[in-house]
Amino acid sequence: MTTRSLIVTADDFGYDSAVNEAVIRAYREGVLRYASLMVDRPGAEEAARLARENPGLGVGLHLELCGDHPGLWGMRYFFSPSDRARIKPEIERQFDKLGALGISPTHADGHFNIHVHPVIFPLLRRSCERRGVPRLRLPGGELSACLGYRRDHALSRSGLAAAFGTLRAGLRPRRGNVEVPERTFGLLRSGTMTEDYLLWLIERLPPGETEIYLHPSARSGSEVEDVPTPTHHTLTELRSLLSPRVREALRQRGVVLRQKTGY
Repeated sequence: MTTRSLIVTADDFGYDSAVNEAVIRAYREGVLRYASLMVDRPGAEEAARLARENPGLGVGLHLELCGDHPGLWGMRYFFSPSDRARIKPEIERQFDKLGALGISPTHADGHFNIHVHPVIFPLLRRSCERRGVPRLRLPGGELSACLGYRRDHALSRSGLAAAFGTLRAGLRPRRGNVEVPERTFGLLRSGTMTEDYLLWLIERLPPGETEIYLHPSARSGSEVEDVPTPTHHTLTELRSLLSPRVREALRQRGVVLRQKTGY
C-alpha cells in the first residue's frame, strides 16, 4: 500500500506577533511542521528568531509580489515589461533577506499564490534550483473534497479550482529539479479551514504526498465559521492545527506527517 504523506504549512509567518505566536504554538503543540515567512512584514525578525529557537520547524519564503491586488499585478506582469523586469531581482532580494535573517529555506511559495503566475514561476523555480531550495507549491486537487464537504459557493470555488488547475497542469512539467507535492489543499476554503473540514480532508487523503496550508492566528476574536477575516488569519485555524481529533485522525489513517530533514 502506498504511503500517505502530509505536509502541513502555515502561511504568513512574520505578518505580525499574533500570527507568529500561532505558528509556534501549532508547531510545538499541534501538527504544524512548516511555515512560510514574509520577509518584509513587521513580524519578520521576531519570526526568524522564533524559528531559530525551534530548529525543527521548516521555514520557507512566502514571496510577495502583488500587495493586496493579485489580479491587477497579474495583468501587469503579463503586459508591462518594466514590471516583469523587477520580478527576478525581487525574488533574489527576498531570498537574500531570508538568509540574512538566519533562515535556510526548506521551500518557497507566494502570497495570494502569485508564484503560480506563468511569468513568475519559471524565475522562482530557477532561483530555487540555484539556491538548493527543494520544494515549491502548486495548489490543486481539492475541488471534489471541498464540494463533498459542503456545496456553498460551488460556482465560484469551481471557477477558482479550474483556473489554478490549468496553471498547475501547465507549470508542473516545468518544475525542473524542484519537488512539487502531488496535490495541495487550502485554496478553496482559505481562512475557513475548520477542524471539521481538516478532518474531512484527512479522511479522504489519497496515497502519495499532499500539502495542506492554513493561516493561523492567536488573535482573540478572530474565530470564523463560513466567512474568512479580511486577512484570512484566524484563531479557528490555529485550533484546527492544535486539535487532538486531527492528530488522532492522522494516526488512524496511517498518514506520515512530513517534517524537516533531521527532526
